[in-house]
Amino acid sequence: MKKSFGNSRSYKEKYLSAFLIGFLALLLTTLPMMVTERGYFIYFGDFNAQQIPFYSLANDAVRSGSFGWNWFTDLGSDFMTSYSFYLFGSPFFWLTTLLPRKLVIYSIPFLLAVKHGMASLTAYIYIRRFVRGKNAALTGALLYAFSGFQVYNIFFNHFQDVTALFPLTLIAMEENINCRRKGVFALSVALMACVNYYFFAGQAVFLVLYYLFRMRSSDFHTSWKKFFMLILEAVLGSLMAAFILLPSAMALMGNYRISEHAYGADMIGYTDKTLIPRIIQSFFMPSDPPAYPNLFRSDFEKWASIGGYLPLFSMVGVLSFLRMHKKHWASRLLICCVIFAFIPVLNSLFQAANSYYYARWFYMPILIMAMMTAHTLDNEGCDCSFGLRFCAVMLGALAVIGVLPRKPEDDKKAKLFSMPEDIPYFWLTLSIAVVFLILTFFIMRRKKKGTLSTRFMVLVTAGASVICIFTTSLYGANTIGDSRNYISSAIEGGSGVCEKVTEDNFFRIDISEDCDNYPMLWELPSMRAFQSVVCTSIMDFYSFIGIQRDVASRPELSNYALRGLFSVKYYYKEKAAGCSYKELLSASRSSRSSSSSSKASAKDGEDTSRVIIPDELPSFKYIGENDHFEIYENELFIPMGFGYDQYVTKSSADNRSKLQRQNILMKALVLSDEQAEKYSDILSEYTFSDALTLSRSNYSIFCSEKRKCCSKSFTFDSHGFTSVIGLSKPQLVFFSVPYSKGWTAEVNGVPADVERVDEGFMAVRANAGENTIVFRYETPYLRVGLIISLCSAAVLAAYVLIFRRRRGKNEPWDMKHYYDYTSCEKIRAADEYCDSLFKKER
Repeated sequence: MKKSFGNSRSYKEKYLSAFLIGFLALLLTTLPMMVTERGYFIYFGDFNAQQIPFYSLANDAVRSGSFGWNWFTDLGSDFMTSYSFYLFGSPFFWLTTLLPRKLVIYSIPFLLAVKHGMASLTAYIYIRRFVRGKNAALTGALLYAFSGFQVYNIFFNHFQDVTALFPLTLIAMEENINCRRKGVFALSVALMACVNYYFFAGQAVFLVLYYLFRMRSSDFHTSWKKFFMLILEAVLGSLMAAFILLPSAMALMGNYRISEHAYGADMIGYTDKTLIPRIIQSFFMPSDPPAYPNLFRSDFEKWASIGGYLPLFSMVGVLSFLRMHKKHWASRLLICCVIFAFIPVLNSLFQAANSYYYARWFYMPILIMAMMTAHTLDNEGCDCSFGLRFCAVMLGALAVIGVLPRKPEDDKKAKLFSMPEDIPYFWLTLSIAVVFLILTFFIMRRKKKGTLSTRFMVLVTAGASVICIFTTSLYGANTIGDSRNYISSAIEGGSGVCEKVTEDNFFRIDISEDCDNYPMLWELPSMRAFQSVVCTSIMDFYSFIGIQRDVASRPELSNYALRGLFSVKYYYKEKAAGCSYKELLSASRSSRSSSSSSKASAKDGEDTSRVIIPDELPSFKYIGENDHFEIYENELFIPMGFGYDQYVTKSSADNRSKLQRQNILMKALVLSDEQAEKYSDILSEYTFSDALTLSRSNYSIFCSEKRKCCSKSFTFDSHGFTSVIGLSKPQLVFFSVPYSKGWTAEVNGVPADVERVDEGFMAVRANAGENTIVFRYETPYLRVGLIISLCSAAVLAAYVLIFRRRRGKNEPWDMKHYYDYTSCEKIRAADEYCDSLFKKER
């Protein structure tokens, strides 16, 4: 039977070194961009479009105590449930709430460095359980913290919150089983559930697999009693996070992205033929940037987080470990994970059986791979020649593929070396992988001779990590000019808005495409948003009128009727680079006069808004511009809250086209048959055939009608809103606020029924005369979740007190470490051998 060593070491562990090296390695790669970008770290894609605006918006919400309804997320959504996927439950985010708003965005690269430092630290603590040498464990920790998965997901800043803390769950399981530490596993489960519920679902699957493969190991002293106690702690930990999990889960119900499942052949094979080659490549070469698969080009899975390369050592240590320890629990677990990765239905288990392909669980087996590599580096008897040869063959095969010609898009002759999308970048990353493999060869040779300095090994690994991050991030980052434009137009663009929203002056804006979340930074509500997790009523509404709403709300300008419905007051049109409004006007007039299909050219003094946006946004008038945007004002702006005296039934609307449904919304409410009967005394049915098309003149008439019966005042905060409205007759007052079960209403102090109308919004009945309508909001299921969390915490506390570990009662197998690469049978002899190694490192 293999023994465990090192229960009571007096040497100093390298916890601080693990954190600082991880922190500094990431910070060094971001500093050059921060220097050129006035202190900011501007990357590209989702990092700029989501991570930066979300941190700014969430900081505003927390510091103002606005934890309820958030008016700046799409058309409005619950704050906690909308951002629990991104940042709400992360301890790293809460650190930023200590900072004033103007410093939050500056802090993001430092926070990212802290996350990588924590990933290195927690991985080090886990790997040290299985590796004798501290520097070998530190090397493995860096491999995890800066793996291809991590480098890729700098793009998704909030993924790093999960990877930084995940090793704690495995540490806690080991402590629970082998050291009988009660409550630690439950706390780690609660933490990970709070940080991100999506990743938590995948972690639950991995933890089951980890236990099943680990339980047969001689150093994992489990039993049925310990197993059921572990299950109890897992349940208690999950229930302790109910204050986030329950509201978030209920808010997601109805989101079509979680209800898509694979069937038939899609369960056993990927339709994208490039996917499996891309996965294999990602473990032997530095990661491609998100959205830019290079060698194996594809329009699919471009944001799937496919990455796994271990800096410097690649798969050398992993393959060598697999060859030498075929029956080891880590080998069997890793092989199982490979099978899961290659079979769609098994891969989907890590994301609640959803059919969308993501590799966002790879960080978990990568931690095991990092441990295997560290084990190989520290094992004096390990032969790494197989791993070196295998990696060399794989790089050679990828080089051959890179030489292959591809079918030309035109009729020209195919050329060699044209397989990659970006040829220089492919050969750069391949060259880096080759150089790293050569360095690994020399490191392994010196290790075999006994002349390897483990400190040197750590430093080289840290340097390789910096190179991998810098290569990918520099390629993916915006140019200096684009970054500075983003800073001035988005981050600092709030100073150029024409009007600010206040608690008693509510309106929404619209903005050009590719500027989705700029209004979040400007503190302006907007009908355009790039946010995956919003109130499901928004998705229901857009589906009803035939506009795609998956990860973003982006109605076309041709859907002009929505601007009136949503109380949009201004439209911000991004300028063409280097062009002023007058230049655009001149160019527009010139093109109009030369086009046979265009209307007559603009005359002096005509409404110039029709020149810049011809016939797309009726009623919008040009009122000015700033350095980056032309600003248009809606002359038919309708304040929030206006009355309706007509309706169409949902069954009648379903028989019409989706465009016809959209066009009727400014004239009549869409009600269910029951609602139509309930309010038949104040509403009349609108004949749908009268609105087969919506003309500009009809739209203007409808808006004018609503302006006569709209709110005199509208005040709002995160707890609800108050509308004062005068009506000539009883009507249903409509608010373009997404419907949620958390809303309650009173009209003139009397409770009123909140009706779900137009397949996603709210309305209440109001009487003739002046009405004060008060809506109050409370996050649905939050109170129930809090009660469950508090009760679970109390049960856990009692459980720990009852089963707490008694000092002086240690069992022989209680341990902190397990080293299985020595055949010594005497624990004392093995301990002395380990101590001699530690003294050499010190």
